[in-house]
Amino acid sequence: MMWLAISLTNYQSLKHFVSPLQLKRREVEPMEKNSVVDLKERYPLYYRISVLLAVGFFIVAFYLVPHYTLHPYVPRVEKATKLELEPEEIEAVEEIPPAPKPQLPVEAESEEEIEQATIEKTADFETFDKLPVQPEAETPEFVAYDTPPRPKRIVKPAYPEIAKKAGIEGTVILQLLVDVNGKVLRVKVLKRLARDLDEAAVKAAYATTFYPAKQRDKPVKVWVSYPIKFILEE
Repeated sequence: MMWLAISLTNYQSLKHFVSPLQLKRREVEPMEKNSVVDLKERYPLYYRISVLLAVGFFIVAFYLVPHYTLHPYVPRVEKATKLELEPEEIEAVEEIPPAPKPQLPVEAESEEEIEQATIEKTADFETFDKLPVQPEAETPEFVAYDTPPRPKRIVKPAYPEIAKKAGIEGTVILQLLVDVNGKVLRVKVLKRLARDLDEAAVKAAYATTFYPAKQRDKPVKVWVSYPIKFILEE
């Protein structure tokens, strides 16, 4: 029983015991509450001071910054400078007269010899046949187009045996007149290579068909340059 009484007294004493950490918390809590209350009370004062400082800063900056005035734009005009050139002295060159031509004595014909002289009648120009007038070379008519003609079916030329044996290679440039249906109407040889090769190129060009050129989505007849290459295969 005695032991129980002692334990009860110890429990009651421990119940009223306060640790140092609890004491510190009790001291800090009122200080925090006081600081929050002071901050709320001083907020209007801090706000007024900050507003006055901002207004004062703008006033001081307004007076310190120099006032800028707008001036009308005046184009710069460069003054022309006069260049004084000293006249160059040109030495006078003496002209040397040409040497006199040697004069040969010519005997004057007598009046009798002049009367006896006969002048042959000049040929009558009307007797000559009029030369045939060569027709002017026809210049291909240029027609503007939006879409150029494109080959539709290309026919390769036959390589002549004579050109093969001679080892002739090169390019024949033709000028083709392609109608609205894509058919070749005329062929002109702009750059020749050899007679047999030129004929083979022309024959192949006539057999080639095109998509016609178009101007505003409408087929037109135009001239087009068309090169054909002849290359020997090893």
